[in-house]
Amino acid sequence: MKISFEATVCYISFTIGLYSIDQIKAWADTIIDRLEAPDIPEIIYDLSIAKKETDILRLLRELITYQETDIALKTVVGILNQSYRIKQITLYEVCEYFYRLSHYVDSDHEWKSYLYEIAANLESAVDGYGEVDRSKIELDHFLNKHLEYVYLFNLNLSPNEPKMTEFVPRKESIVIDVSRVFAPLDLHLVLKRQLDLPDMYGMNWNAFWDAITGMVKLPRKITISGWSVLDERFPEEAKTLRKILTDYSVRYGSENFLVKYE
Repeated sequence: MKISFEATVCYISFTIGLYSIDQIKAWADTIIDRLEAPDIPEIIYDLSIAKKETDILRLLRELITYQETDIALKTVVGILNQSYRIKQITLYEVCEYFYRLSHYVDSDHEWKSYLYEIAANLESAVDGYGEVDRSKIELDHFLNKHLEYVYLFNLNLSPNEPKMTEFVPRKESIVIDVSRVFAPLDLHLVLKRQLDLPDMYGMNWNAFWDAITGMVKLPRKITISGWSVLDERFPEEAKTLRKILTDYSVRYGSENFLVKYE
């Protein structure tokens, strides 16, 4: 299989949190082992020693041609299927990965709303608002449709067999205190810490939107205390944060997402 295809699978899997830095480096090592030196792209050597998430993403993007995106997406679902069957990940985590995949694909992709819906249906059913068995069957059917793709490429089948990174369970509610924010950067540091944003978080509002729509799942209820202090000190930052959270609430209305400003 082409390196560009494997890189695409790695890129998607890394973006949604399915593969870790160590796993991507393990993949780069397998490329070095199986190819002759003249055939190994220089980027592969860089990947094998990379330590930062931003570097991993940048290097993988340089290997991707985007022609294999659809089959790579199906391969990622195949990996999820196998990982769930052998109990490497839980059903809850499968739903979380589906949410992340739904944010990853383009707005016109056929999976855009479907992945989100089947995950949301099962989550709602578990909470008592639907039929759990029926929702499980729907999710199983989608997983099984892509079982065969796992054999195209699966890092867990490599000799290294790296272990999957588990998700932090979604929080029901949190309180974010912004009364001690004395600079815009302080606000982003507070948001990063309280919302479990990844290390690669870019400390700006574009990065914040990308993170909450594709990298983490926000708690169902967020209470922001000290809001009047933030609004007085940094009105533009406060205005932007409120707008982003409002846009998130509109976009994911089925989540019953709530923000209180105190």
